[in-house]
Amino acid sequence: MNRVGAAVLVALGVWSSVAACAGEDNAEPKPDRGAAALTTRLETVDQVAGWVAEKAGECTGVIAEKPADLRAFVGSDIAALYEPFVSEWATCAVSPEYPKVALLVFGGDRQQQFQRSWRQAMTEGGVEDGPTFAFGNGFAVSAGFLGVSALDLFYFRCDYADAAVPQVPADVDGCVFADPEHGHH
Repeated sequence: MNRVGAAVLVALGVWSSVAACAGEDNAEPKPDRGAAALTTRLETVDQVAGWVAEKAGECTGVIAEKPADLRAFVGSDIAALYEPFVSEWATCAVSPEYPKVALLVFGGDRQQQFQRSWRQAMTEGGVEDGPTFAFGNGFAVSAGFLGVSALDLFYFRCDYADAAVPQVPADVDGCVFADPEHGHH
């Protein structure tokens, strides 16, 4: 009975190895453009806070913020560009240098809608540059430099022409996700 049991276990082990290898061959390739190419998709404030804590060393005192409080945090003009697309947001402390960092979550396809809206605002002269937030897949953090230097996130830029800066094409034509700090850490 022991030999039969051992043979079954070995056969199962071989089969699971073959199945795992076959699964790897069928894995979809990682996207090479858009927010999906930046990071793993995060869909809740809790996920973003945990991810920031893991990457930066901490994200303490997480406070779920009210939608209306975004205006006080970033100013009325900028908040008007974010508000329609943010499904939830919170703040946390990352370090003494970054005592209050906003964590924004875009639900569904709202991040792509945000990109289109920002691009349109630039075209119409409503804003002159990209947002100072740093972006991942489904989320953004307010401390842009923290985001690109410590968290490996990207700035969103349109009509951007610095070939020396690592870039990923954005979901919107004429725009990119750029990380001038990428590869420097």
